Amino acid sequence: MRAQTYSVLYNFETLNGSASTSTLLMDRAGRLYGTLDSDTGSVFQVRRAGSGWVLDRLRGFGLGRGQDPVDFGGLTTDPDGSLYGTTVGNAGLGTVFKLSPPPTACTTALCSWDLTVLYEFAAQVGLYAESNVVFDAAGNLYGTAKEGGANGGGSVYELSPSDGGWTATAIYSFDYSAFPSAGVVMDGSGNLYGVAPFGRNGNLGLVYRLTPSGSGWTEHDLYQFAAGGADGLYPTGGLIFDAAGNLYGSTMNGGTEGGGTLFELSPSNGGWTLTTLCNFAGNGGPVSPLTMDASGNLYGTTEFDGNGLGSVFKATRSGGKWTCNDLYDFELGTGGNTPIAGVTLDASGNLYGTTSEGGTNNDGVVWKMTP
Repeated sequence: MRAQTYSVLYNFETLNGSASTSTLLMDRAGRLYGTLDSDTGSVFQVRRAGSGWVLDRLRGFGLGRGQDPVDFGGLTTDPDGSLYGTTVGNAGLGTVFKLSPPPTACTTALCSWDLTVLYEFAAQVGLYAESNVVFDAAGNLYGTAKEGGANGGGSVYELSPSDGGWTATAIYSFDYSAFPSAGVVMDGSGNLYGVAPFGRNGNLGLVYRLTPSGSGWTEHDLYQFAAGGADGLYPTGGLIFDAAGNLYGSTMNGGTEGGGTLFELSPSNGGWTLTTLCNFAGNGGPVSPLTMDASGNLYGTTEFDGNGLGSVFKATRSGGKWTCNDLYDFELGTGGNTPIAGVTLDASGNLYGTTSEGGTNNDGVVWKMTP
């Protein structure tokens, strides 16, 4: 299976920042939003302009605690169109931020969005908070930090609105070096689900659930990846739900081909059953969140599969079985390569994403694919 059309919408350049690692967010008007890693970091918008696309730098971040929005899960939006994300500053002491569009229509490409810092991290709450954040129904925000927390092994944190500001709490601190870089997802009962690429069973990774319990939260391991790696090793890309309550995720190594796996976790008799859907070859499989379309097909990227420079893949279910195919294999040159971020779908089924390298400036690209 091959894509009919692959095109580059925009070539990043050092002036605007480079090495996009965040999955793009699309608004109702078809504008794309993401983050760039550079000396100070920035949030950008890519929009149609005539027959092409242009990049607007919505906000840059100063040196220090507010720099480098290196957010693998992408930005989060609210009903007002504001954007939420995280930064990583000096020694991991970054921030959770909110960007609000200007109150009046912008007539130039240089209109900066208003920045509000919701929280500046402290070690007891978490360090190196690289994940996206998610809202619950009450307006609280949840995310993960790779290090810090009460035990130093990373944490899941909550930000709650309080007296015009925000209060931060580490609702769970890992008691081992879990390095949870991916964010969490929430079910209808308010439980949180995530992955830790290390820990348990020889530091090979696990899928966990956090359940509200009285005034705190209780952690439960849903699945522990084991030595031998037949089910994959080191889950990194986070999780998504389908309508039936099944979880889908990926590992970056292991599996029968050694290059990682896609997996499904299904509730079964009070526990969870893991099914491996796809096995990848190469030196590195998916590291970013998956995307599901209305038919239940899964899409994502690999960092080093295909020609060794990454790929875009699709996993299709038919008759209870899954088939996985590369839609596109990246190559050296102006088309970009080494995608770290996931893919975004529009209403017509077109795919959008970024690469961290390649393109005309070798700073990565924004791409579009029409399957």
